Amino acid sequence: MTVLTAGALFYFKFRKLDDFEPLIKAKLQKVVHDASGGLYKLDVEKINADVVNSRIILSKVRISYDSVVYKQMREAKQAPADVFDISLSSLAIDGLTPADLIKKRDIRLNILMIEQPSVHVYHHHLDYERPKKATSVSSLIEKEIGSFGLNVLTLKDVDFVYHNGGSKIQTSLKKLNVSLKDILINQDTEQDTSRFLYAKDATMSLKNFTHKTADSLYTFILDSITVFAARSELRVHSVKVQPRISKANYAKVMKARQDRYDVNMKDVVLEDIAWWTLLAGDGFYAGKASINGGSLEIYSDRTIPLGKSKKVRYPHQQLFESDMAIGIKDVSVKNLDITFMERSPETMQRGEITFVNTSASISNVTNIPAWVARNGILKIDANTRFMNEGRLKAGFRFNLRRQKEGVFSVYADLGPMSGLTLNRATRPLAAVEIKKAQISKLRVDINGNYKDARGKVLLTYHDLKVDVLKKGNDGTLKKRGLITFIANNFKINEQSPKKGEKAQAIDAYYQRPPDKSFFTLIWKTILAGVKESAGL
Repeated sequence: MTVLTAGALFYFKFRKLDDFEPLIKAKLQKVVHDASGGLYKLDVEKINADVVNSRIILSKVRISYDSVVYKQMREAKQAPADVFDISLSSLAIDGLTPADLIKKRDIRLNILMIEQPSVHVYHHHLDYERPKKATSVSSLIEKEIGSFGLNVLTLKDVDFVYHNGGSKIQTSLKKLNVSLKDILINQDTEQDTSRFLYAKDATMSLKNFTHKTADSLYTFILDSITVFAARSELRVHSVKVQPRISKANYAKVMKARQDRYDVNMKDVVLEDIAWWTLLAGDGFYAGKASINGGSLEIYSDRTIPLGKSKKVRYPHQQLFESDMAIGIKDVSVKNLDITFMERSPETMQRGEITFVNTSASISNVTNIPAWVARNGILKIDANTRFMNEGRLKAGFRFNLRRQKEGVFSVYADLGPMSGLTLNRATRPLAAVEIKKAQISKLRVDINGNYKDARGKVLLTYHDLKVDVLKKGNDGTLKKRGLITFIANNFKINEQSPKKGEKAQAIDAYYQRPPDKSFFTLIWKTILAGVKESAGL
C-alpha cells in the first residue's frame, strides 16, 4: 500500500497534467462561451498542475470577443456598449486540483495571483438602450459550480486601456495593482452592499497616472490614488491639471477667449462612498470629501476675442447639467491658495487678486431631487487672507430648488488692510496706482439671479491718494499729472465716511451682460458700491 501511494504521488507530481489538460481547457472555454452568449472565447496555451500541492498555473491566457457575434448582437439590439480583450502572461491558482476544476461544486480557493495582465475595453456608442440582463453573476456561477470563494485575489501591474469608440481618445492606466480579500460569490452576496466586487476587503492603487484632455489644452496628473473598499474610502495624493500653453503664448494660440486653469491639490480624500451605486452607474454618493493643501489659478486674457457667445452657467446650474446623480454631504477645504488673474487689453499687463490659506466648509453638494426636497440650499462658508493681508470671511448660498433662475446670495466681511496691496490689481487692470490708503472694513450682502444682482456695500477707509496712469510709448504706465491732481483734490473722497458722518451702506446694482460670468457679476456689483463710496 505504501509503495502504491508513493507511486500515485510520484505520478501526479511529475506527470503533471497530461491527462487533465484537455478536459480543463474544454470546461473553461465552455464556461466563458456560455456565460457570454457566445460573445467571448478563451484561449490558453498551456496548463500546468501540481496535484499534490493543489496548484494550477495557466500560461498565456487570452479572453477576446468575437467581432462577428458582436455585429449580430448589435443588429439585434442586444449588444453591450463595452467589450473586452484580456491577456494574461500567467494565472496561478492555489488550493485547486484538476479534478476539482472538472467536477467539484462550491469551490473554495486560497490564493489567485495574476501578474501583468493587459485589459483593453472598447466602448461603442449605441443607438438604442440595451435591456437590463436578467441573469446575475451569481446565477451563472451557481449553474456551473454552485458557488465560488477565494481568500486572496492579487492583480499586479495591470495595463488597462479604455478605447472610446468613434474617436481617438484613449485612457490608459499603467501599473495598476489590485488586492481583493475574502471573496464569495453566491445568491446571498449578490446584493451585499458591505462587499466590493464580492470581496469583504479590497485595495486598489495606481501611481503616476497622466492623461491629456480631449482639447489638448491640459495634462491631468495623479501622483497616486488608493481605494480602500472596506472603509468606503478613496485617497488621492497630488492632483494636478497642468495647462500645456503658457500665459505668454496663450493669446497667440487661442482663437477665442476662454479661461486658463492651473490646479494643484496636494491631498484629496473621499469617505463613505456608495460603491454599489457607483458601480451600477446610478450616481456618485459620498458622506465627506476633503481637500488639504494646494493652489488654484484662473487666468483670463482679455486681449483674446470673445468668439462665439456661449451660454454662461452658474456653479449650481452646472451641477444639475451633469449626467450623473451627485450627492456629497460635506466638503472640507484647508490651506488652499486661490488666484484670479487677468490681462488687460488697455495696458497689456496682468493683474491679480489672491486668497491665501483659504479654508472652507461646503455642504449639500447635490443634484438629486430627493436631497433637494429635504434641503434646497448648497452652502459654502470660507475664511481666507485677501491679498495675503486682510482677513476675509465670505460665503455663498445657492438655491438648488430655483437653480434654473440662478438664484443665489453672497456675503463678505473684510477686516483692516493697507490699500497699497491692491496695486497688483488696480495698476494693470484700472490704470490707477494707490499711493496711500488704509481700509478699515468692507461688508457686502448681495442677492442675485441669472440676470442681475443687487445688495448693500459698506466700505470704510481713510487717507486715500491715487495716481491716474496711462500707457506710454515704451509700454510702461506713466502718471497723468493733471488728471491725478483733479482726482485727488476734487473728485474722490479722501475718506469714507466723512468726518462727523456715520458710515452707511451703499445700494449696489449690476445687470449681467450675457457673456459675463457668475464671478464677474459679483465683482461688478461690489465695485459699483465701492466706486460710489469713493466718489468715482
